[in-house]
Amino acid sequence: MADAAGSHVAGTGAWLPARVLANAEAAALAGVTEEWIERRTGIRERRVAEPGEGAAAMAARAGAAALADAGVRADAIGLVIVATSTPDHLTPPTACELQAGLGAFAAACFDVEAGFAGWIYALVTADALLRAGLAEHALVVGAEKLSTVTDRTDRDTGPLFGDGAGAVVLSRGPGPLAVRATSWWADGRLADALVRPGGGGLLPFDRGVLDNRSHLLRMEGTRLFRASIRTMEAQAHIALGRAGLSVADVGLVVPHQANLRIIEGLGRAMDLPPERVFVNVDRYGNTGAATIPIALHEAVSQGRVADGMPTLLVSFGAGATAGAVVLA
Repeated sequence: MADAAGSHVAGTGAWLPARVLANAEAAALAGVTEEWIERRTGIRERRVAEPGEGAAAMAARAGAAALADAGVRADAIGLVIVATSTPDHLTPPTACELQAGLGAFAAACFDVEAGFAGWIYALVTADALLRAGLAEHALVVGAEKLSTVTDRTDRDTGPLFGDGAGAVVLSRGPGPLAVRATSWWADGRLADALVRPGGGGLLPFDRGVLDNRSHLLRMEGTRLFRASIRTMEAQAHIALGRAGLSVADVGLVVPHQANLRIIEGLGRAMDLPPERVFVNVDRYGNTGAATIPIALHEAVSQGRVADGMPTLLVSFGAGATAGAVVLA
């Protein structure tokens, strides 16, 4: 039975690996200076998972933290969705491995691969399924081990990416962080601007793929820079319009943490003062589909999500994909 009341964020959690890759090391690997990295990206350090620590393990730690915060038992979860571009295995789904790790055996489980906007896609999907009455609680996780697909010697991509996981428990019914409106978007004409050419079904792993390193991320940053700002602004206004709100009503914007120039560009485009835009890219780098749930968890923990003031989540990723969610 559908529930017109929708859903709300009942709990948040995050997990960051212990190892810090600071700019001194990243700069040496990429053949640039620390100042060059910080000026172009705003990143000072990023986290790197240990060799035996994959997306499923990080997702389980973030998910367990979100369950504890929500006060919801794992066996009460009816849906598990994991957004990731770096699964531990091409099959099975990371969500099923996460389910086993947490003991959420009453849940349906699947992954979403929608680039770095994947977690927003997962949240939109989970909200719709909860509204349809298919579950009471959903665990929505973004988890990435981007260090495994990053060429640290490439100055354009090497300093950008880090590892981590973030999660929310989404519960059916009203609550203080209710999903008030959503939007999503894609434009496949930009699909080749951020891509891992090898390692999939078209170019399976072989010696040639490994030798030419085509299993690693390749990005055309210039093509994506303006598109990301323009598209996130557009998605933000669509979601706010559906919620009957304006930018002036928003207490905090939590954008995808791609790099500081994009975040600042979005702030200027939306005429937002810096204190209303959450930033942690300086400490974690770009953690892909995990950036927004990690940032949302930190914003909630720091008291940055004000009572009665809507929070706007907005993202952009490979595909190209984008989306926005208004919590109020």
